[in-house]
Amino acid sequence: MTPLIRRGRLAEASERPDDSPHASDIARDGARRRLTRFALLGIGAYAVAMVATIPAGAVVDRGTWRTGIGGTIWNGEAGLAGGSKLEWSWAPLRSLVNLAFAIDWTANGDATTLGGRALIGPTSTTVDAMSGSADGTLIQALQPDLPFVCDMAMQLDFPRAKLGGGGQMVEGRLLTEPGTCRPKAGGAATPVPALILTAEHIGATSRLTLAPATQRRRTLMTMALAQDGTVDITLTPEGAAALPFVGLPPGGSIRGKI
Repeated sequence: MTPLIRRGRLAEASERPDDSPHASDIARDGARRRLTRFALLGIGAYAVAMVATIPAGAVVDRGTWRTGIGGTIWNGEAGLAGGSKLEWSWAPLRSLVNLAFAIDWTANGDATTLGGRALIGPTSTTVDAMSGSADGTLIQALQPDLPFVCDMAMQLDFPRAKLGGGGQMVEGRLLTEPGTCRPKAGGAATPVPALILTAEHIGATSRLTLAPATQRRRTLMTMALAQDGTVDITLTPEGAAALPFVGLPPGGSIRGKI
């Protein structure tokens, strides 16, 4: 009877996994995984805290478009030429997913109320869901090399625009109120009627058309943006008469690269 009793006890012991060496190893592995997760969370939190305290002035371009920079990379602000203020807040999760510096931003001033999202990478900037109102100083802030300046109110709605690097594109619409524009080199200001700029991305090219807001089939200027950043701008004869400050002859065109 003794051997039967021993076998019964051994069988009973084998049904208790908590006492087996294999169960002990599993428990130790689980503890190590939990400890590793806590360590990684701690390292991640420390990294985020370090990034959040970087001064905004250390990463924001100090170009002529801004008048001052304050805050940190997490929550910062910059004054824009013309008196508006750009404010942003860092989006860490979106930055991680897109491998770029992601922010939610707003721009506010006397005639400016804009907002949207942006992804800023080493060679490109992508803006999503940009909408709101602005004045002509926004054009100068975005394209400081233009040979003219404008004084007019604008309404913007751009679902997506990417500039710099590969895959450049733009989609959206800009509507202006009547205003004036003048050459930077000097000269009289030209009255400008209300205009509409429409941007459509078709295939590998973004096509932009500028026309009077009340006569949208009367094209004043066309622009074609290729994915590599090449831009072809053509001024129609009607556009040359209405927009002499652009500096192109009737039917003239110019090619550049962003």
